Amino acid sequence: MAISTKPKIGFFDLSGCNGCLLSVLFNENELLDIAGHIDIASFRFIQKKKIKYDIAFVEGLVADNADLEKLQTIRKNSKILVAFGTCAATGNIPALRNYLNPNKYANMVYERKKELKDTAPVPLYYHVKVDFTLPGCPPDSHQIKEFIKDLLLGKNPVDYDDPVCFECRLNENKCLLEEGKMCLGPITKGGCNSVCTNSGWECWGCRGLTSDANLPAMKKLLLEKGFKRSEIDKRLKTFAAADHEQLPKMKAVKPLPIKIKKVKPEKKAKKREEKPEKKTKKKEEKSAKKPLKKKATKKKATKEKAAKRKPVKKKVKKKPPKKKARKQTVKKRPKKTKEKTAKKTTKRVTTKTTKKR
Repeated sequence: MAISTKPKIGFFDLSGCNGCLLSVLFNENELLDIAGHIDIASFRFIQKKKIKYDIAFVEGLVADNADLEKLQTIRKNSKILVAFGTCAATGNIPALRNYLNPNKYANMVYERKKELKDTAPVPLYYHVKVDFTLPGCPPDSHQIKEFIKDLLLGKNPVDYDDPVCFECRLNENKCLLEEGKMCLGPITKGGCNSVCTNSGWECWGCRGLTSDANLPAMKKLLLEKGFKRSEIDKRLKTFAAADHEQLPKMKAVKPLPIKIKKVKPEKKAKKREEKPEKKTKKKEEKSAKKPLKKKATKKKATKEKAAKRKPVKKKVKKKPPKKKARKQTVKKRPKKTKEKTAKKTTKRVTTKTTKKR
């Protein structure tokens, strides 16, 4: 399918996590060799031009009226529409809401605006024609580059249909089914280089089913391995429910009513004026009805109750003993005795007499 020498490409998003668009930004080195041959006319937070596109990559799924209107305008203004990622291709985890009881999320539904009106979460092909799909959560950067290269060269991109088990064997990994793990590699499309099983994580089937997937045989195998039927059904529906069966029609959701009392401003002002008057009237009526004797009887009753009550001893906290201040010890001079004083006086007398001589 030949297109113009420098095609105009647009990347768009509906209800989703924007992880597929981020995979383009984070792997920009993979796309540098073809960046000069393409014109990225629209991308989230970068450029937005209202023009006609040669290729439109659409991420996410349709979950409300705004998504549906946006998808229909993209389809009108693009030659090739690509379902970009698992949400766009098979519905992914958001599509599980089709199986839930609507009463569980009725309090989160908005019916007041047409744009926010809730619709059944379904992949793109439920509403518009999809030319190609690039599955994955998120898609592989090498696969995106090869896809754009094929379109530039006028080739028809071929959907990778070998199972994950094929790539897992090429990478010399052990079979996780033999280790007792619920791996969906035998029925899941490859093209991801078995990125999950390389690190020991079982395949959850995010890339959708292969064209020759044998679901009854796979379920039988997992039952023989000891897994419950309910667990198997949950795992199969997690990423690619639309591939396994036709999605059930979502039941109509009735949002919970919000009770709002509407009061006119004139009535509000009147009520505010009437309230204090009513309160004062009621107080006066009560005071007039009450006899004076009751007050005295109440006082007596309270005194008798107080007398009957046993006196409660108040617990007094004992103060810690004060530390005694150290007394400064002063050495006292010994008292002079009479004998010592007499000796000293005799010495003084003798010394004086000797000096006179």
